[in-house]
Amino acid sequence: MTFSTKLSAHCPAFRGEGGFTLVELLTTVAIAVILAAIAVPSFRAVNRNMTIRGTADELVANIQFARSEAIRTNRTVTLSLNGRTWQVFIDTNNNHVLDGSEVLLREGTYSELITAQSPSMWFNFAPVGTITSSLTFPADICLTTEDNQAQRLVRFPARASSPVIQTLCP
Repeated sequence: MTFSTKLSAHCPAFRGEGGFTLVELLTTVAIAVILAAIAVPSFRAVNRNMTIRGTADELVANIQFARSEAIRTNRTVTLSLNGRTWQVFIDTNNNHVLDGSEVLLREGTYSELITAQSPSMWFNFAPVGTITSSLTFPADICLTTEDNQAQRLVRFPARASSPVIQTLCP
């Protein structure tokens, strides 16, 4: 009994050359380029919307953190927003100014793609959880992307209410 490693010439699966023709390859590449050109703007819009939604959620989370810290520590806690940066601190002098006497609890920077309606603002939370602000109530913070294609409004309906996120600024 002998075995041969040669492929049989009469086997139809192995006749001719394998692979793709140049026309088939160029057609596939052209279809891929067209699909990518259609999909990229959609991905940019999704990314922009996710960034602004995340920023609004982060702002609300910082506000809730500041309120809960005021209640937990039985001291006045201030959330300061200045452009794209934010800080949560215990304001020992109650003067709403960073003068070195406060205890910093958290700080951060929002995405460079986001701009806030007002360049500087603060929220004070009393030990019982009530809120005062440099804004008048209802207090609105409008966050927009740098190209103004997406926006979120963080609204404080009343001094004791929790913030609400809406999709459009007034």
